[in-house]
Amino acid sequence: MKIWRYILAASLLAFAIGAGFTPWVYRPAVAEQLTAPGLAEFVKFLAEKRLGLLPIQRLHFLLPLIVAALALPLFAVNRQLRLHWAANALLRLTTLPLALAILSPVWSPGVLMSAEFRLQTLAAGAAVGLAVVAPLFRRLSLHRLTAAATIAGLFATVLALRQFFLVQDAIAAVYAAPITLGWGGWLTLAGLSGMVLSVRWVWQTATPAR
Repeated sequence: MKIWRYILAASLLAFAIGAGFTPWVYRPAVAEQLTAPGLAEFVKFLAEKRLGLLPIQRLHFLLPLIVAALALPLFAVNRQLRLHWAANALLRLTTLPLALAILSPVWSPGVLMSAEFRLQTLAAGAAVGLAVVAPLFRRLSLHRLTAAATIAGLFATVLALRQFFLVQDAIAAVYAAPITLGWGGWLTLAGLSGMVLSVRWVWQTATPAR
């Protein structure tokens, strides 16, 4: 049972890192690589977006990242999961860079609270706030928490991948080269797969919260 706790924690971290910090568009030149948050900004400048030729929803690229940022602190403090204090601290601290990745690249108050970026700012603030007050939720049922996070992660990842494949050809035209899903996208999927497997473990072995 103990090893599954850390498989779940590692899966959550992989999902978070894939969703926020690793390339979904990989190119040999680092400057040409795009993370999921990078894609959320890049697609704004595509001609297909500006001319309304494609139904691009740029915020969908951020959904897996938002799910990860909100879920990590809740798992970190969960009483049934009983993670080592170092793992607890790591998961909660990871929320901060995740929240920063959600924000607009320009951190002026006017931009952060503009109509375009307001939802991102609110999501980032909610993640940081949840990391602070997470101990209040330590009695949440691990069964329900794992199921809810996995379902939300699955839904978010499907929407993000749908947007990726929607703009794949447009990005390839800009780069003048074929574009495939980078290893950041695959890391997100690997983390999600670990979460799915963990749901089965939790429901079979974890004692329900009382």
